[in-house]
Amino acid sequence: MRKDIDNLLFEVGKLKEEKLKDHDEIQRLRELNAYRERENDGQGQKIRGTDYELSKAHDRASDLSKISDQRDFELRRTTEALEAAQAEFAMLKDQGSRVSSDNSVAQRNLDRGNEERLALLRQRESEVLRGKELQSVLFDLEAKVRAREDNINITRKENDDVKFSNAGLSDRNGSVQLEINALQ
Repeated sequence: MRKDIDNLLFEVGKLKEEKLKDHDEIQRLRELNAYRERENDGQGQKIRGTDYELSKAHDRASDLSKISDQRDFELRRTTEALEAAQAEFAMLKDQGSRVSSDNSVAQRNLDRGNEERLALLRQRESEVLRGKELQSVLFDLEAKVRAREDNINITRKENDDVKFSNAGLSDRNGSVQLEINALQ
């Protein structure tokens, strides 16, 4: 009888030790689960931040595209104005050769036409350069957008992997909980 009691006490002691070990393991798994949840929240915030930056970059690219279109339209108008100014210049030159008495007036108009033409040419050249710069910026932004989309896809895949890992840990945690409940 004494031996049976000692055996029972020994088994109860072993069960208590196992219960403590199980409790420690459960606590460790809870901490790990909480850590993974915080990690997932951090990744989610990073994804939202990247989505926001991507949206801003897309909006900026759209704005730059509109500006480029507007500059192209202005360039066409400037070219038309230049052609009109050149036509006017030719007409003034013909009038100047025909009418010698209006030579001084025609010369002033010619000089003014030349200045306008040069100003228009300089403006045209600067707008062409600006258009090229904007196109370069647009290409750079598109490359950045593609790179960010690639980063988002990688981050989403890593997030899915973490979710899968968390699901496995959760299943394991449920199994351990069932074992604990069975032991109690």
